[in-house]
Amino acid sequence: MIDNERVIKKIGTPTYVYDVAAILDRIKYLRDKLDADILYAVKANSFIVKEIEEEIDGYEICSKGEFDICNSLKINREKMVISGVHKDRPSIEEMIENYDDIRRYTIESVNQWELLLDVAKKNGRHIHTLIRLTSGNQFGVCEEDLKYIIANNDEAVMTIDGIEYFSGTQKHSIKKINKEVDKLITLIDTLHDELGFSVNEIEYGPGLPIFYYQGEEFDEEAFLDEVKPALDRIKEKGVKLSLEVGRSLVAASGRYFTSIVDMKSNKNGNFVILDGGINHLVYYGGTLGMRIPHFQIVRVLEDKAVNLNDGNQVEKIDEAVGDIPKELHVGTEDENGLITYNLHGSLCTVNDILVKNINARRLKLGDVFIFENVGAYSSTEGISLFLSRDLPKIAICDKDGNLKVVREVIKTSDINLPRY
Repeated sequence: MIDNERVIKKIGTPTYVYDVAAILDRIKYLRDKLDADILYAVKANSFIVKEIEEEIDGYEICSKGEFDICNSLKINREKMVISGVHKDRPSIEEMIENYDDIRRYTIESVNQWELLLDVAKKNGRHIHTLIRLTSGNQFGVCEEDLKYIIANNDEAVMTIDGIEYFSGTQKHSIKKINKEVDKLITLIDTLHDELGFSVNEIEYGPGLPIFYYQGEEFDEEAFLDEVKPALDRIKEKGVKLSLEVGRSLVAASGRYFTSIVDMKSNKNGNFVILDGGINHLVYYGGTLGMRIPHFQIVRVLEDKAVNLNDGNQVEKIDEAVGDIPKELHVGTEDENGLITYNLHGSLCTVNDILVKNINARRLKLGDVFIFENVGAYSSTEGISLFLSRDLPKIAICDKDGNLKVVREVIKTSDINLPRY
């Protein structure tokens, strides 16, 4: 469990913190609920891959960089699935030549299939693969190309274990998942009848949803109770089922800590400037701060931390506000003692809006906003290099509750500096 006060006092802001125990519980929950192997999509968050190795069934790795991260951390290569729409020859040559224990590779085009065959044959390797079926976008192959690859494969060099399929994230419609399962079952039967090919495994990305914003209601347990029978239909064909999960696995485990560094008012409202911004914080489906994510506001005093958006702590909040100097008064309180604020980051662009029109008790410089559900993608999807601002620290709260920094501040000015 993440101790907010300890993070603020020991590490400071801006900082991401990931709760490993929460992720481990989540892996077990999804595996038990859906009765399938769980493969982790490394792109969702590369900072926790080592922490979950004992519990996770495998890793979906979509670039040479992700492979280098996992390999440097000595992740068991028998858990690695090398995926990705772009597989360049030097990277594939390095992997196949040096490592004969990689679990498998995915095939996303006829060219990739030919590349993998060629490199494996030249190195005297036998490799295992999955063919990715397209959902109609740039990923994977059409059914005709899939059949061509199977019919012409050199089985002495490559074993095709089955099919990979992923059509997108944030699916909350059981109707769509059932439709995709129907498609996969039809393909299993077609390949058997037309080519005599047995699909031994399906790696399926169900795209389980995460709801980031206040006011959204979703009964996940009831939804998963509907998903399981759909997935069971694949297993009834005698096919092993692996689920590729990223966002749903780690999103709820992460918090982003950012402090108020300035405040001001004008005729258009009350503005709070934070030491983070859209270069650090990204929510799926966010629209210029119009939707309000889940967050806490914490003021840390010498002897206690006060949650400013906890209505049960009104007396402590009023005590914590104290006597604010007149020049720092921002906004007029309503009858409930609340002020409306707009939260902005530190970038010099009008688009750096984190949240608009939140109501809070009177804020002070140094107050800390803690944004929830940032365990997936946020640390890598932001426009990190814009304005040459530093990348924030990243810490993990391990399964034993220990807090440790796994990445110190990185100066992006070193990246943006031309070298003459």
